[in-house]
Amino acid sequence: MELFPALLAFACLGGVILFILLSFCVTITGSISPDGWSAGGGLGPIIIILLPKRTLELRLFGRTVYTYIIPEEAEDSPDEIEDEKREILKEAEKKTRFPFSQLLKMPVSIDSIILSGRIGTGDAGETAKLYGWIAALRGALRTTRIHLNVTPDFAEAGWSASIKARIRIRSLFHLVSTLVPFVRR
Repeated sequence: MELFPALLAFACLGGVILFILLSFCVTITGSISPDGWSAGGGLGPIIIILLPKRTLELRLFGRTVYTYIIPEEAEDSPDEIEDEKREILKEAEKKTRFPFSQLLKMPVSIDSIILSGRIGTGDAGETAKLYGWIAALRGALRTTRIHLNVTPDFAEAGWSASIKARIRIRSLFHLVSTLVPFVRR
């Protein structure tokens, strides 16, 4: 019985270390159409989506669990904002020497990219030609990690697109150790 607390502490420590050393996947998702847009990301079944009109949604297994509307801040005049942005960019260009070589060492790989959408030109013949080009591109991408799913709309003109990228990170430890040079500068 005296050995139980020591084993429990060792198991908890092992669980934390295992979380730091295991690889995991992050999903980045987004969509755009003439009606609106959305962008977000998630880990496993949990996804946080940013929607227009300053709205955040928390989705669990594809269902919206919580919605939050970001309050608006008092706005400065557009000229003042542009001037501030220009000054900040100039200072950043002078001060930083960005280590681009470190970006190549990032422990991140792309598992898959899924592009889905709908296209329609309003003319069935033109839509068929466009869809033929897209089908040829889909065939060329068949052996890659990029999946292209487009549905032609022969009846109406319009479009919509969505993207879902699954990114694998080698481990939290490797990611943090790669980002340390960026934080030091």
